[in-house]
Amino acid sequence: MDGSQIYCVHDRGVEGGIMMKLIVFSDSHRRNSSDMLVIIDEEKPDAVLHLGDVVDDADDIRSVYPDLKVYNVRGNNDYGWRAQDVQDNLIVCAGQVKLFLTHGHLYGVRRNTKALAAAARRHDCQMALYGHTHEAEIDRDGGILIANPGSISLPYVAAPPSYLRLVIEETDIQPEIIYLDQKR
Repeated sequence: MDGSQIYCVHDRGVEGGIMMKLIVFSDSHRRNSSDMLVIIDEEKPDAVLHLGDVVDDADDIRSVYPDLKVYNVRGNNDYGWRAQDVQDNLIVCAGQVKLFLTHGHLYGVRRNTKALAAAARRHDCQMALYGHTHEAEIDRDGGILIANPGSISLPYVAAPPSYLRLVIEETDIQPEIIYLDQKR
């Protein structure tokens, strides 16, 4: 293992078709905190995943929603004492699905997602989630589903801020990119 830690969203099994909703944010950069909180209020997810830049934003979510599971990784703009205990990669189990979380900068995602898909495959994950590029996308590399929620605050392309909604039931993963202008 490369130091990735494994966490489970729910300790219970998925008998009876338990469905989970996860919300994925990335690249918030200490902006749009209020939008993230509104999204959490509206979506009522089982857990929130934050893919880095900036860890303080994930901590803010934890402070407002102390009973909500929040998992986050460190991004390229996360450094210093606030980020020293935050991992570069996490594996989150949601039902029977394993998700590989990373910011993406350590896997060269600006070029392509081949190294990211290979890392997810090495850890027996069905999906890889990353940020860093500030561009939302859903793709597939072989059997690995790959998704980037885009930036909740600073999209690089001519697109509105975005996040990712994941609905997971047993081994079925339904990803959907949500643009903030769709919600208004």
